[in-house]
Amino acid sequence: MSGSYSERTMADYRAALEQLYRLRLFGTKLGLNNIRRLLELLGNPERDLVFYHIAGTNGKGSTAAVLQRLLMTTRRRVGLFTSPHLDDFRERIRIGGRMISPRETAAGGGEILPLLDEVAATPGCSHPTYFEAVTALACRYFRRKEAGAVVWETGLGGRLDATNAVTPEVSVITSIGLEHQAYLGRTLDRIAREKGGIVKRGVPLVTAVEPGRALDRLKKICRSRRSRLVEVAGLYRVRVLSRTLRGQRISVTGPRRSWPDIFLPLPGDHQAANCLTAIAAWETGEPGAGEISPARVRRAIGSVSWPGRFEYFPGPPEVILDGAHNRSGGRVLGATIRDLLPGRRLILVLGVLGDKSAREICRPLLPLTQKVIAVTPPSARALPASRLARAVRGEAGGRKIPVLARKSLEAALDYCYREYFPGRRANGPPPVICVTGSLRLIGPARRFLLEGQKGL
Repeated sequence: MSGSYSERTMADYRAALEQLYRLRLFGTKLGLNNIRRLLELLGNPERDLVFYHIAGTNGKGSTAAVLQRLLMTTRRRVGLFTSPHLDDFRERIRIGGRMISPRETAAGGGEILPLLDEVAATPGCSHPTYFEAVTALACRYFRRKEAGAVVWETGLGGRLDATNAVTPEVSVITSIGLEHQAYLGRTLDRIAREKGGIVKRGVPLVTAVEPGRALDRLKKICRSRRSRLVEVAGLYRVRVLSRTLRGQRISVTGPRRSWPDIFLPLPGDHQAANCLTAIAAWETGEPGAGEISPARVRRAIGSVSWPGRFEYFPGPPEVILDGAHNRSGGRVLGATIRDLLPGRRLILVLGVLGDKSAREICRPLLPLTQKVIAVTPPSARALPASRLARAVRGEAGGRKIPVLARKSLEAALDYCYREYFPGRRANGPPPVICVTGSLRLIGPARRFLLEGQKGL
């Protein structure tokens, strides 16, 4: 990255990042006063942008990645704001296929960071958090680059999330499950209220939420705000033509047109559903979508890349990286492994943050697992490997599954390579290594694999 930038630019970039990361000390604060004041001090850049706002328990990032590619067929410059990043901070803020540059990051930080004390001194406000500052940085950048549209992913919840300071063209809610209950509520109805808080008066909501209490709540919210509700499952159909560990060929039928034989480079039934949601959001917000040829749509969706979501490395040994970090994510990962790797056993490398339920994440995976290696994710919020191992042993119950603890992901992967590298096992195919439990593990795991260690 640094080869095309001066030493001064890179020094400014690293300094800005360091100051942004220090804001993590302010933790997580839900509320819109801080971000609204910060954006006001920046001249309200969000008012010049067209947003597609995405919330949901799972599937936000994948839906956002597909939607960005579709919007690139109808809009000139399309921004993408997501979190967290896997390896590089700049992944969070992109236009087209390019991340925000070190120079723009440093310039944005140089403008925003001096304003934080002024925000903190404003009645009704407090010191902005890391996420609030990054949200403002993204708005500033997208306006400076004159983005024609921005795909805008929530951080936590919806109603009081910093991203909710904008009024979008379309709101999207991918799914609703039990998560972040300390912040969002203990029931599906309460969580639906929080996520449904992104719905603005008169702005359509596209959702793939299944029938039940959560969808009932979203319907009530839409009626009260006079917002059209687009239920993806009632209007769109997908047929899987073929599937591999690299992706799937699908045929999509919508209310107005069909797209036969699309290659979606994201495996799993859940990703086909996410693709439908993205198509529905695109068609809902873009009058020109109907004029885009099926060939361009196929090319757009075929170009999607979203690392760390059932990402397969053929090895040997074979490795799957998946950021499943809640009950729903664990179930989907287990189902996808059964579909695409039938009969194969796992070495589960598991790391979980302290505010997550390790037992709920690993419960669907243990029947497929022959050994678990608990690790400590690289995060101040991480559940220590020793405590995670105890929780997994408790969930394993009568199953005789060995559960080990290692201090780091790298130590766990080193162990796997020593024990299961080709030639070390005489009987049957070697197990598949599956790294999961937190997106915080995925960036380091990808580096380990992509750097060519152990002969990969």
